[in-house]
Amino acid sequence: MEKFAPTRINLLLLKTQLLALKNGARLLRSKREALMKDFFRCVGECMELRSKLNAQIRDATYELHLAGAFFGDALYATAYASKRDVSLDIKVKNVWGINIPEIEQKAFVRTIDARDMSPLGEGLLAIETAKDFEKVVDAIVSIASSEIRLKRVGEEIKADTRRINALEEILMPSINQGIKSIARVLEEREREDVYRLKRFKRRRAVK
Repeated sequence: MEKFAPTRINLLLLKTQLLALKNGARLLRSKREALMKDFFRCVGECMELRSKLNAQIRDATYELHLAGAFFGDALYATAYASKRDVSLDIKVKNVWGINIPEIEQKAFVRTIDARDMSPLGEGLLAIETAKDFEKVVDAIVSIASSEIRLKRVGEEIKADTRRINALEEILMPSINQGIKSIARVLEEREREDVYRLKRFKRRRAVK
């Protein structure tokens, strides 16, 4: 900490700085509490989405094995014929000053017409398999947004904790020490001034 001359102006300045730091630490704590609530909400959401995704992958994989048993290598030709490009729209949302990217939800599950597959030509099982995997893609996109938010919020909580610790364990104690040091010097000066004044009065009284 920078050393200040022991004057009343500097004492007032340090007290003002200390008050500002206390207010800043209080605001950071409030922000961190709000982020912690959002963090634990995201944790529950991610766990729920993960469980849902695992179940959908299991069901889709089972359907794929059945379709492979029925259609053999012809299933690969069916999959290739109905392939498509998947585009994602990402927007940035500001939460407590944190820029968090979010993937906009889309309907990834297509109709039979959009998939260019005929129930008569390809078979209902192949269509249902394709539908199940499109549901998996939908779930992956949902969980990606939630996990990105969880990561960003967690990082900001760590950063705020470091800031609070720096304020409360380094800066504020240092300023407190400076205030005590200046106050001690000023008190000594006041005592000396009082002593000199009394001595001056005694001398005048003697004369």
